[in-house]
Amino acid sequence: MPEFPDYAQLSNIALIEELYEKYLKDPESVDESWRSFFQGIDFGAFLHQRTLEPNNQQPNIRIYDLIVAYRRFGHLQAQFNPLEEEKKKADELDLEKLGFFSSELEQTFPTIGFCGKKSAPLKEIISALEEIYCHRIGYEYMDLGNPELEKWIQSRLEPDAIVQLSIEEKHLLLEFLNKSEVFETFLHTKYVGQTRFSLEGGETMIPLLAEVINHGADLGVDEFLIGMAHRGRLNVLVNILNKPLSLIFEEFEDDTTLSFSGNDDVRYHMGYTGELTTRAGDKKVAVGLAANPSHLESVDPIVLGQTYAKQVLKNDADKSRTCPLLIHGDASIAGQGVVYESLQLMNLPNYSVGGTIHLVVNNQIGYTTLPKEGRSTRYCTDIAKTFSCPVFHVNAEDPESCLFAAKLAVEIRQKFHVDVFIDLLCYRKYGHNEGDEPSFTQPLQYQKIHSKKSIRQMYIEQLTQAGHLEQKLAETLDIQFKETLKSALAKAQENIAAKVVENTNVTPNLFEPCITKVEENVLKTVLETFCKVPDQFHFHPKLQKWLEKRLSSLSGTIDWPTAECLAFGSLLMQGIPIRFAGQDSQRGTFSQRHMVWISTETGEPYSPLSQFKTRVEIVNSPLTEYAGMGFEVGFSWEIKDSLNLWEAQYGDFDNGAQIIIDQYVANAEKKWNCLSSLTLLLPHGYEGAGPEHSSARIERFLQLAGNDNMQIVNASTPAQYFHLLRRQAIQKIKKPLVVFTPKSLLRAPACTSKVDQFTHGGFEEILDDISPPKNCSRLIFCSGKIFYGLISARKRSDIAIVRIEQLYPLNMEKLKKIIAKYKGFTECFWVQEEPENMGAWRYIQPLLPEATFVGRAVNATTATGSNRKHKQEQQALIEKAIG
Repeated sequence: MPEFPDYAQLSNIALIEELYEKYLKDPESVDESWRSFFQGIDFGAFLHQRTLEPNNQQPNIRIYDLIVAYRRFGHLQAQFNPLEEEKKKADELDLEKLGFFSSELEQTFPTIGFCGKKSAPLKEIISALEEIYCHRIGYEYMDLGNPELEKWIQSRLEPDAIVQLSIEEKHLLLEFLNKSEVFETFLHTKYVGQTRFSLEGGETMIPLLAEVINHGADLGVDEFLIGMAHRGRLNVLVNILNKPLSLIFEEFEDDTTLSFSGNDDVRYHMGYTGELTTRAGDKKVAVGLAANPSHLESVDPIVLGQTYAKQVLKNDADKSRTCPLLIHGDASIAGQGVVYESLQLMNLPNYSVGGTIHLVVNNQIGYTTLPKEGRSTRYCTDIAKTFSCPVFHVNAEDPESCLFAAKLAVEIRQKFHVDVFIDLLCYRKYGHNEGDEPSFTQPLQYQKIHSKKSIRQMYIEQLTQAGHLEQKLAETLDIQFKETLKSALAKAQENIAAKVVENTNVTPNLFEPCITKVEENVLKTVLETFCKVPDQFHFHPKLQKWLEKRLSSLSGTIDWPTAECLAFGSLLMQGIPIRFAGQDSQRGTFSQRHMVWISTETGEPYSPLSQFKTRVEIVNSPLTEYAGMGFEVGFSWEIKDSLNLWEAQYGDFDNGAQIIIDQYVANAEKKWNCLSSLTLLLPHGYEGAGPEHSSARIERFLQLAGNDNMQIVNASTPAQYFHLLRRQAIQKIKKPLVVFTPKSLLRAPACTSKVDQFTHGGFEEILDDISPPKNCSRLIFCSGKIFYGLISARKRSDIAIVRIEQLYPLNMEKLKKIIAKYKGFTECFWVQEEPENMGAWRYIQPLLPEATFVGRAVNATTATGSNRKHKQEQQALIEKAIG
């Protein structure tokens, strides 16, 4: 029998199909080995997996079919669930359905290179396949659309590729298991009833993480960034990030240490940065755990943004040095949409981090919800299939297999730069928290769980029976770590007794002057550089007039988009980098920006701002608010001395990221001391476009305002916007900035600024009347676009119109001076476009008690859908304010 070509042992169906088609047309067109392979075989039927009688197939094709079936479906029979006792049987691996009879088990078949020899009895081939694909790891790696990756994984698995751990490595594994379990039991006895979200039942996560980090360091990773929820978080902090035990115990002993700015959250939400020395002792790996709230999976895009920023700072072009590691729960990875949004960033330019390692702590329950109630898929990790990511299902009660999967995952990430999933099947020893009773809802499951030995004890017995461990060594590890814990607790109690907790909060001066003006020659350089079309670049002819108008604006007036361009260009000239991401942000939702040009001949992009040589990214984000904004928050945590912006297509859509706004933008500094200077640009304004394209919900941001946590601005002129952006990049104080940007004002002739307003002055939190009346009987306060409607309708000479440009923090000192300036007024109005229960009114009312509200009536929706009604409402409120 002729030997088969080497390729025949691969599952490269596309290649075989192509060769088979060539063979059908002309047998001489393929190599002799392939002709032998195809001769007499109904190969088309094989490719379409039609059921054939065994006698109608040559043995080689039947074996090939068998091998591919185990590669593809072996995970269905794998024993990776510690709560399942019966071995599973998969119809897809039924011998008869694969074209074999039990009478053929002793018969010798060609192995197609699988077993390292030319032929073997069928039962030996099946035994080898089951040992690899149906043992304690379930592999899902076929049909990913990446033949090179599939071939590489097969080379690591087939045959007998799993390298056994040395005695020393087994002992180190036991040491991690010991620390993981003893830490939990110590907390359980010392702090009875206190919530800690125990890892018991999933302790293998700790040695698995240690293996990921150690092996990653061997392969060039010098920093891991971890995002995870509460389950096992304290254990990770202690045993992976090496957070001092005494600090953990202090948080249990006296939580007043958590009560001040930058440290004002529960202990299982706090972040930390530590260092792990590798097994060989020759390297140190930085390991960061991101702070996060209880909103499951919300930290995923945060960590990706942090990782991307770190890679930028390190100039890590191949993205091998910094690796994100996301730890999921089985219920949350299947249930939370932000997981999908975050995975969608995987291969996008300006977002890709070179692959993420995902670890699912699959305790097979979500609070009290069972998997059959929480998802519609076989596995919680089935979302990985959408993005062609390999998945390894592992059994927490087989720690050595878990370590093999960890190594494999890191190697794939470093070599192929794709996301890899490890599904750690385990259980939860207690309820959702330590005060919860799980047997109310899962009585049978918890009968089984309570009868189990701990993973550590099972591993000790395994090593002892194999002669790899003396019982005394296991006892010594236990005693030594318990002594370490007791010593740390005593130290913590001493520290608490001696500590005097003081409120060290310092209120920053957010009104401190910041020099943002620039010389006119800087403005000229920016526009000349921006407006220069490169040779051979095919510029869209309809944009030529727009370009000419922008270039000539210094001799006239400057509109809003040009002011933005000037702000960006002047900052880049100062060496301040910019990252600007958002939906349609390159062109601008309203076709106003055009910061990236597209060649009409080649379709290639060109960014004129890139000519300034300072790093600049103008990014069209995917159509996601949640992960999109979250990514920018994470980026801004790491790179603060830059201008980092996220823009909504319309401000109305920012509530798609409400969790990011509520839990991160508004209070990350207060809770976790995570500083951010992220700027949110939210198009806002009532122009008859209906309830979905009118309001960025000013009221919601003002409701979140407190403790000087952010700056909320509704600027009304291009010059104000220019100075605001420059202030945000330059000022020493780092706070998020929320800007309600205009729509119709982008091209309004009235909304322009003169050149000297850019070369002089700075951002003004409050703008006094442009022509202050000598005798004021009516004082009107407003913010944003409504000013232009009021000023154009004003006929009386006794009305002053004052603009509140920065709503929060409100410059009360300046406000009081303006009110005093117009003493003698008899009427004071707050005028806004938004309904009375929206906009800034409810925030302004107690700060400006003199004012009466003028605006739209209380409404359940932000705006009417009728353009006619909108105009009537707008005219009425302006007449009421001015008449």
